[in-house]
Amino acid sequence: MSSKKVLVCIDDSSYCKAACDYGVYISKLLNLPLVLLNVVDHSHISKKVNLSGNIGFGSKENLLEELTREEQAESKELISIGKKLLKTFSAYVKEKGVENLFSMQRHGNFEENLEDLEKETNIAIIGFDKTSSNYKNIEDIIRALNIPILLANCEFTPINSILMAYDGSDYANKAIDIATKDPIFPNVSRHIVNVNKDKASSEKLLNEAKNLFARADFEVKTSSLDGDKIDEILKYQEDNNIDIIAMGAYSHNRLKSVVFGSITSKMLEKSKKPLLLFR
Repeated sequence: MSSKKVLVCIDDSSYCKAACDYGVYISKLLNLPLVLLNVVDHSHISKKVNLSGNIGFGSKENLLEELTREEQAESKELISIGKKLLKTFSAYVKEKGVENLFSMQRHGNFEENLEDLEKETNIAIIGFDKTSSNYKNIEDIIRALNIPILLANCEFTPINSILMAYDGSDYANKAIDIATKDPIFPNVSRHIVNVNKDKASSEKLLNEAKNLFARADFEVKTSSLDGDKIDEILKYQEDNNIDIIAMGAYSHNRLKSVVFGSITSKMLEKSKKPLLLFR
């Protein structure tokens, strides 16, 4: 049995509960331990102190003291809030029947903490909405990890079908490799789409994907689409009532991933269903 765990990030997202529900679901599905993680970032920007203008020596000392007190008070509050969240959601997932449960609060940079836990993590699950403290950093979070990331952006529903956008890239092939060798959702209906004006090229790519799945004895339904990539993928998902969308994501190299990265960003913005990202 794998020693890896299912990691759920506990934060201020309105979909944190949904992230826990997906964590419980996957933990039970794969028979893996569940970890609830809260990260306290102590980076501090003062809202009270005016830093402009000339400051005398005595004023500088007073300013530093005030900043220190303000930072300490804010850190204590964040630690307290995080502990309450962990306590609340630990009780919640236990009620859902998860026995192999761990919870932890760590301090510092969010991405660095996730990187530190990467080797022992099967999948990271993050509640995702525009009010979350992690929203502005989501691109950096995705880039930081080499494990699957599930972004929960709606209320939980069981995963019975999955849609994968395939373009033949290394990221798309990596997604298929994981989906066939170590599937997160083993028994689901699988749909593979390619959006391409060149039908011959599209069919060739889809056959490649179909053959990769066939080698692992997985059946897939393939469809060639024409039009705007994001709109066509989302329309197909909605028309076929598919529960989750899987796709490759940003590369480490920002310059090389400008085009592909923009597709990821637009999907994050527009999708109303959870996204399973591979990078």
